[in-house]
Amino acid sequence: MLVGILLLILGVLIMLDKMDIITGGAFDYFWPAAIIAVGIWMIVSNKNKRVK
Repeated sequence: MLVGILLLILGVLIMLDKMDIITGGAFDYFWPAAIIAVGIWMIVSNKNKRVK
């Protein structure tokens, strides 16, 4: 699921870059978004472990 979310974010960023809505390379925006996504995933997975 995490890989799908990251691919979705990457695709949206590349599309926005191609449409000149955002400036700079899509990978300039992808890495911070990937780090945020991993952080959110870690928080959610820790909450699920505590509930069980």
